[in-house]
Formats: sequence, structure tokens, C-alpha cells
Amino acid sequence: MPVYNNVMYLQEAINTILWQTLNDLELIIIDDGSTDGSAGIIHDIKDTRVKKIFHSVNMGVVTSLNQGLDLAQGEYIARMDSDDVAALNRLEVQAYFMDTNPTIDICGTGYTTNYLGPVKLNPMHHEEIKVWLLFHSCILHPSVMMRRSSIDRLGISYDYNYPHAEDYELWNRLSSSAKLANLPHNLMYYRPHEGQVSNKHRVIQDDSARRIRQRQLSQLGIQLSDNEYDIMVKLAEYRVNSEDFEDYRIAEGFANWLIDQNRQYQVFDQEALKMALSRCISRMPY
Repeated sequence: MPVYNNVMYLQEAINTILWQTLNDLELIIIDDGSTDGSAGIIHDIKDTRVKKIFHSVNMGVVTSLNQGLDLAQGEYIARMDSDDVAALNRLEVQAYFMDTNPTIDICGTGYTTNYLGPVKLNPMHHEEIKVWLLFHSCILHPSVMMRRSSIDRLGISYDYNYPHAEDYELWNRLSSSAKLANLPHNLMYYRPHEGQVSNKHRVIQDDSARRIRQRQLSQLGIQLSDNEYDIMVKLAEYRVNSEDFEDYRIAEGFANWLIDQNRQYQVFDQEALKMALSRCISRMPY
């Protein structure tokens, strides 16, 4: 759990991990130079299952994430953010899934952004996830559980070159070498607030996302112009106007181009790609 100035939500996030039904765990909390009292909350924790790391200055979330991967010793490594809330059976459910599906390297979960719902379920199966990652991150980062053996085998670490989209970059990079899954269960409350990265650093995040998408599309022999990238973003954000003939025609032509290139290069599951593009054009999120 990386922490930076989240004093308002930190104690609740910590409690939802320490109160898990799967209680054989180690909670590694890395405070990245907080100045708002977060470090004091961490200092006061008495639970012997908690390992506390304090940075004297803010080093950035990627440093904390990689440090956590290096320090964690368990068979399974779970991510958690300091402003979110985990269902109290989250780790038990994910560990059972990983136990019974030994080919899966990484799994995420469903979530809500409101205590009353609705539940957001991401694509469940690897080939669907790999395709949808072309458009946006369809694995909720703070819900993820990874195998220690997969981290070692694949050399998993976060890349500093994609600020504020380090998770999106990692899932895309691993989609060709690891097996990804999402559980169809609501196991996280993903808290929306003004301090979130997606709200504070949108321009930088968008630049990182563009470079990630372009890298993935280069596998299909595609280099997007600015206009073509705008079409890609419109698809990803479900903004194609089906009542505007020209808008629809351009989006359909772009989609057919991706499908034709994939038929040649065979990077993505063709049927999954067609389905994802169809849903983007029809403005029907999964």
C-alpha cells in the first residue's frame, strides 16, 4: 500500500486489509514523504503483520510500487490504495481463484464507485482483456493480485517512463507474456475524489496513454496520425455519434482498418477485437 497525503481515508483503507477473512498476511505500507499526518497514523499501528517503510522525501508512486514488489515475500502479492476500501473477503476470494486457476498470473476484481452501486465488472477472460487494453485500462489497479512466482519469472516492475499510467503500461506489456483475468465479483470500493491521479494529472496521463496505445498498435503495423488518434480516443470514450453519418462512417472505417491489420498480424483474438470495436461504435460499454 503506497501512501502519500491521504490522511482522510488512510485508516479505513488499512482496517479493511487487517480485518480480512484471510488473516495470514503481511501488509507493507510505504509512506512516500507525506506531510499531512498520514505518517503518524502508520506509526501508531500496533499490528505485527504490518511492515512500515517511510521515505524522508516524496519519491513518486512508481518507486513505492517497485519497492513493495521487492519486499513482498508471500505467494500472492495484492495491491491496495490508501484511499479505497476492500471487501473483507477480498483476499480470500482472490487467493482461492488463484489456487484453483494456476495458469493465471494476475487477477483483478469488480468494484463500485458508490456504496450503493452499481457494480462495475471488467472483462473476465485474457483475450477480452488484451483487446480492451487497446482502449483503456480494464484491470482496476488497487484490486490486483499477482503471483510471486510470476513477478520473478517475468521480471515484473513498473516503468517510470509512463507517469500516471504505470499500471496501464504494465498490463499492456504483460498481455503478451502473462495470463490476465478479472473476477466477476464486487470486492472493492474505488473511491472517487478530487485528489485522484486521473483528476490532478490528466494531461500527463493522456500523453502516457497515447504512447502506450501507439506501442500496442505498432504490433499491427500501424502508426497513428493525430487525426487517427483522435478517432481512437473517440472510440475508447464511446463518443461516436451513430446519428451523424460522417462520424459513424469514419469510425467504422477506422475499426475495419484495425480488423484487417489484425487479420494479417494475428496479435489479438479476431472475434474479441470485432466485438470490442462494435461495442465502442455502438456506445455499449462492457
